[in-house]
Amino acid sequence: MAKAFLKNKVALISLSIIIIVTLMAVFAPFLTPYDVDRQDLLARLNAPGAGHLLGTDELGRDVFTRMLYGTRVSLLIATIPTALAVFIGMVLGIVSAYYGKAADLIIMWLADVTLAFPGMLLAMAIMYTFGGSFVSVLISIIIMEWGSIARIVRSVTMSIIENEYIQAARTMGVKKISIIIRHILPNLVPTLIVLFTLNVPASILSESALSFLGIGIQPPNVSLGLMVNQSKALLFQMPWLALTPSLMIMILVLSFNYLGDSLRDILDPKTKY
Repeated sequence: MAKAFLKNKVALISLSIIIIVTLMAVFAPFLTPYDVDRQDLLARLNAPGAGHLLGTDELGRDVFTRMLYGTRVSLLIATIPTALAVFIGMVLGIVSAYYGKAADLIIMWLADVTLAFPGMLLAMAIMYTFGGSFVSVLISIIIMEWGSIARIVRSVTMSIIENEYIQAARTMGVKKISIIIRHILPNLVPTLIVLFTLNVPASILSESALSFLGIGIQPPNVSLGLMVNQSKALLFQMPWLALTPSLMIMILVLSFNYLGDSLRDILDPKTKY
C-alpha cells in the first residue's frame, strides 16, 4: 500500500497540500504578527500590500490572520464530526449487518429517516433549534452523515460475513465480539479510511454554507464561511475579502476529494476507472 501511495502523484500532492494548510492553521500565531480580533479603524479596507499580505476587512482586521484562524476552525469542524460520524456509522452498520432482525430494522429505519431529509435543511433545523455554536454545528454534521455511512458499512459487512473463514469461526463457536474485532474490523479499515476522507470535504462545505447563511459559527469566532458572509456586501468593491476564504475552501475540498479518490483506487484496485 505504501509503495502504491508513493507512486500516486495525485495522492501525494493532495496530502502535501492538506499537511501544509493544517500546519499553517496550527502555527498561525507564529506566522502572523497580528491578533485575530485586533481592530485598526485607521487601516480599514486596505488593499493587499506589504503591511497586510491580504489586506484588511471593514474593521481593520488582518485578512491573512483571520484566514489562518478560520481555516483552523473549519478543519476542526470538518474532521471531528466526520470522525465521530464514521465511528457511529461503523458501530451501527456492523450491529445492523451482523445481528440482523430487530436491530437491523430499527437502525436502518433511523438511517432512512435522516436520509429522507435534505441534508442542509436538516442542519438548518438543528441550528435554529440549538443556536449557532461550535457544538451545534458538530451535532448537525454528525446527524447529516452517519446514516449514509452506516448503510455503506452494513453493506460491506454483509459481504465480509459471507466469507468462508467467518462461517468457519461461527461453526467453531467463536464469540461474536471476537469475530467482529479480529475478522470484520480489519477488513473494514480501508472502507472507513475512504469514507472519512470523502466526507471531510462535505463537512467543510456544510460548515461554510451554514456560516455563510448566518446560522453557523458566530462572531467573535471566525471560520472561512463566516468570513465570506461578512464580506459579501463588498464583493464587487473589494473582492479579495471574499475570494481569499473562498479559495481556501476550494483548495481544502479539492485536496480531500482527490485524496479520497486516490485512496479508494489504492485500497480497492477494482474501483479504478
